[in-house]
Order: sequence, then structure tokens, then C-alpha cells
Amino acid sequence: MNSKLKELKAVHWDTLSGAEQQTIRRGAWVLLPLLAWGLLWQPAHQALPKLQATLPLLRAQATQIRMQAGEVQTLRQRAQLAVLDSDALRSTVERSAGESGLSFVVTPAEQNSVHISAEALSFEQWLIWLHALQRTQHIRVSMAMLSASPVPGKIKIQATLSNGADQ
Repeated sequence: MNSKLKELKAVHWDTLSGAEQQTIRRGAWVLLPLLAWGLLWQPAHQALPKLQATLPLLRAQATQIRMQAGEVQTLRQRAQLAVLDSDALRSTVERSAGESGLSFVVTPAEQNSVHISAEALSFEQWLIWLHALQRTQHIRVSMAMLSASPVPGKIKIQATLSNGADQ
């Protein structure tokens, strides 16, 4: 490497006259500070106000992330609900429907789910029961088909309720 530099110096620099070499040195002394100012100091000076404006926002976001990480740890330590199999889910749904005064045909379905059907049911009662079931038993609707019933003000319901792995 050193020999290549010596070779380049001999080919280019040493062929210049003393006046040319002196002119190049003086130009370098003028250009180097200008390049340093234009490439280093001036861009940093222009970016400073932008950085000062965004730093408080970034600090607030970092604080929020730390708080959310604490919430995640709290949620991870909470007990997980037991997953009910089809038979246990069926008995829970039947008991809850009986307590609410609703009558369904409940049949076990795939893993962790049951099918329910009713011919004439008040939509408002259905929603209230479903909300209570979700809040207390963590059983949710995975599929539902509602249609008008021949009885005025009532609906036909066919739904699949589940808890556990699919939520």
C-alpha cells in the first residue's frame, strides 16, 4: 500500500512545479474548512431545532411504552380461564338460558363449542343473555344466523357458541 502511494506521488505530485504544489496546498487550506463547515457543522446546526422539537414527544412515547409493558406483565400473570369441553359448555349454556327464562335446543358441536337454535325469541332478551354469558362465563358467539320469525317481534336463531382456544 505504501509503495502504491509513493508511486502515485511520483507520477502526479512530483511532476508538478513548486508553484503548482504551493497553489494546491493553499487551496486545500481554504477548501478543507469550507468542506468541514458544509458537510459537518451546518447540517447539524439545521437539524438541532427539529431534534429539540421531537425529543419531548419521543420521551413521552418511551414513557407510554414502559407503562404498556407493565400492563402486559400484569395481564400475563392473570389466571387463564378453563377451556370447557362440549358437554360442560352445553350444561353451562342450558343452565344460563334457564336462569334467564330462555329456551334453546342445545347440541354439542366441535371441540369447545355448541350449537343452539330457537324458533321464536325476543332479540332484546337474546342480546342481554349473550352479554351476560360473555361477561360471566367468557362464552362467545363464533357464528350466528338470525332471521325473522313468523311470530311478530320475535326472531329465529341458529348460532354456535364457544370458549377457549379460538378466542
